[in-house]
Amino acid sequence: MADCNSFLLQAARSIEPTKAQKDRAVISHNHLRGLMSDGRFGGRIVGTYLSGSYERSTAIAPLDDVDIIFLIDPSKWKTSFLSSRPSPEALISSFAGAVKTRYPSSKVVRQRRSVCLELNHLSLDLVPAIPMDSTGTYIEIPDRNLDTWIRSSPKTHSDYSTRVNQANAGHLKPIIKLLKHWNTKLPSTANLKSFAIETLVTRILDKHRTDSIQKGLLHFFDFVAFLGGEASHFRWNDRCGVSFGLYPSMHDGALISNLLANADATRIKRFVSNSVTSRNRMLEGYDAVRPDTAWNKSSQAIKY
Repeated sequence: MADCNSFLLQAARSIEPTKAQKDRAVISHNHLRGLMSDGRFGGRIVGTYLSGSYERSTAIAPLDDVDIIFLIDPSKWKTSFLSSRPSPEALISSFAGAVKTRYPSSKVVRQRRSVCLELNHLSLDLVPAIPMDSTGTYIEIPDRNLDTWIRSSPKTHSDYSTRVNQANAGHLKPIIKLLKHWNTKLPSTANLKSFAIETLVTRILDKHRTDSIQKGLLHFFDFVAFLGGEASHFRWNDRCGVSFGLYPSMHDGALISNLLANADATRIKRFVSNSVTSRNRMLEGYDAVRPDTAWNKSSQAIKY
């Protein structure tokens, strides 16, 4: 086997957000959080923290959004006789109003479960949430469409990612970035949501450790082939809690949301087919004698 890990690591670094993008993001989200904590509205907020791929260091360029969780005191909003929580519509509308007051020249959009502030270089997604424990690990977020509150746990996702990354000698995060890049290069009818890719990689490497980026990529593509009922190179003993069957299923790190709920059979089939093709390229790289040949095959596999 020819080792091309140095090439793969360099490729992963090349698709990361730039230092300038990261620096601008830090300035922007810190400024926003400071503004939202001031004044009468700030008295309604009991804490904030970052979430999403930016916080987990699994984002790829361009860095175009940052998610911020705002823990709120629900008693500061008008509630109904039957509920101790404000209506999702009222909460998101009040957040949108507070943001617009602080950023009168910027576009502020009410979304299904958050408020989006669109800056020139970045979008900031503000997610108001009710903490379900003292640490804010488990939260409930508003859903305007369903007029209800949805349980979530961004901190659990982050802790899970960190633990599995450490257990795999730091290889998880570069593998995630490379596979997110690969996923963006698939046809729009064959790719999965970015967070689904990240969760699938993490689930695989949680059960099947890797000592290299090269091997981790091969494991991912081969495991997807196995899930899709295709011939696999390795012998897999379990499905890591993932199903590509009639009702595709894969829950997030907090075991709350099914991240494949909206992936139909045709999409899954195309995703598997592309994975098989990439697996075969990775195997060709594995059999190569020279590192540059292994890299050539691997780069074809990840569509770099």
